[in-house]
Amino acid sequence: KIEIDYQSEKMFRAKAVLWLLEKGVPVHAQLNKSRVAWNLTSNDLLNYEKGTLGNTLGCFYKKEKFEPIPKAERHDVFHVLLGYSTNVIDEAVMQFFLWGNGKPSFFTVGTCMITVLLFPMQFNYFIKAYQKGKECQSIRDWDFKLLLNENIHELKNRVFTKNISL
Repeated sequence: KIEIDYQSEKMFRAKAVLWLLEKGVPVHAQLNKSRVAWNLTSNDLLNYEKGTLGNTLGCFYKKEKFEPIPKAERHDVFHVLLGYSTNVIDEAVMQFFLWGNGKPSFFTVGTCMITVLLFPMQFNYFIKAYQKGKECQSIRDWDFKLLLNENIHELKNRVFTKNISL
């Protein structure tokens, strides 16, 4: 069970999104039960060579003070590759990017719809992320565990340069 500290959030709308996220994670896990957990801790990831996706992901976990959620590790790779923080608005913006990038999952589209309703003043930011996702190389089917030894800067270049595939 995952617990999200939505009580520390000041805005009611942000609290609502985090509460929904906490309730939605088990549903997401059930829908993706065929995924295989990576069985890696943040310390395991820090053992990857500096400058790799694996090491960068390990640093991300240490900075954010949490550990990988089994079968949901790829979500955190999106943060690392795309450069979005873990605040509520950036989480939503990242989902818009992913939707535009070809990931129309129930969770992604649901998050986008809810956040548009709760944060209409961010609509332009959301739409720009969606368009950016459409313009970038699709990462929908990348097997990120196989890419943990890859240079993070080269991977980012692949994402943000259209028509270069793995």
